[in-house]
Amino acid sequence: MRVELQAAYVLHTRSYRDTSLLVEFFTPQHGRISAVAKGVRASSKLAKQKRSLLQAFKPLLISWGGKSDLKSLFHIEALASSYALQGERLFSAMYINELLSRLLHSEEDSEDIFYLYQQLLSQLNQQEPVDIILRRFELSLLECLGYGIELQSIADSGEPIHAEGHYQYFPEQGFRPYHGSQAVLNSFSGADLLAIAAQDFQPAARAAAKRLCRQVLGFYLGSKPLKSRELFL
Repeated sequence: MRVELQAAYVLHTRSYRDTSLLVEFFTPQHGRISAVAKGVRASSKLAKQKRSLLQAFKPLLISWGGKSDLKSLFHIEALASSYALQGERLFSAMYINELLSRLLHSEEDSEDIFYLYQQLLSQLNQQEPVDIILRRFELSLLECLGYGIELQSIADSGEPIHAEGHYQYFPEQGFRPYHGSQAVLNSFSGADLLAIAAQDFQPAARAAAKRLCRQVLGFYLGSKPLKSRELFL
């Protein structure tokens, strides 16, 4: 099957054989695609031009084909310049690329997530605090993947979460009342949960949202650590 002129972003590249690259693309209609970009590491001027397009955060149009999971890249062109991200904003975008590489299914419609990703890159290019941009994306990504977090009601009973209460989070279940006298890693105040649900990211809710998203994403990512987190450290 051959797919023509699909919007795409590069998530990851690595060397493949002598002169090629193995490229992981993110596309709206086909999700995550792995393709061989043949000869782009050669020394010719044309190879260098093609290789220069295979950069993260650059809007692309690509064509590919093949019956196996590893496709052949036939065509690539730039739709616009790369997003000029630096420092923390660059590292944050790299972290999101790794999340998508780990969590997206291959060749599965991902239009909603693709739109969120475009929004994310645009927002990272502006002045809003990075952690708020990331939390919004992470929560929306989990929702799109079917792993959404119910922040306003208790697991099983469906009773509402109250601002004055305290709750523990359990993966794939949700929140249950917590009556302990000391805070534990997976416990959260009802006020913070309701603020996160309303995307009212005041300082306490921002810290709680980061802790919650790390726990939820960690469950679905498994034990293999994210390499991009090392960049933050």
